[in-house]
Amino acid sequence: MSGADLNIRFIGPGETHLLRQMVLRPLQPVDEMEWPGDRAAGSFHAGVELGQVLVGIGTFILEQHAGLSGAKHYRLRGMAVHPGYRSKGIGGMILGFGIDQLRHEEADLVWCNARDMASGFYAKAGFSTVGLPFTIEGIGIHHLMYKRI
Repeated sequence: MSGADLNIRFIGPGETHLLRQMVLRPLQPVDEMEWPGDRAAGSFHAGVELGQVLVGIGTFILEQHAGLSGAKHYRLRGMAVHPGYRSKGIGGMILGFGIDQLRHEEADLVWCNARDMASGFYAKAGFSTVGLPFTIEGIGIHHLMYKRI
């Protein structure tokens, strides 16, 4: 698989549901994968396809974080890459696509509640950690991370 085989585009909120459920919330039914902010003004969703198969997703929501400075924040939520396609640059494609769009939107920063196992990925992408790790019930340990745009 080469980068030429992959295509990234804006997708609709409903297109995120199957990968969200498979990767992030396997114990919840797929009909619970519509999350607050998915359809809010300013929100957008990115998807990476290999042929006709969606293999990576990310949602960017216009949402201020009270603990971070700046006038216009976006939250990255629900980023997921199909387990069979990890370590192939798909997560980086989603971040790059999203950050390009955030520059267009004149955002100050992007933040996320990164799962413990994903915090290294975000750190390599230039995100900084704020505060101590915390637990989201039923999901696990997370870190507040952000990147200035």
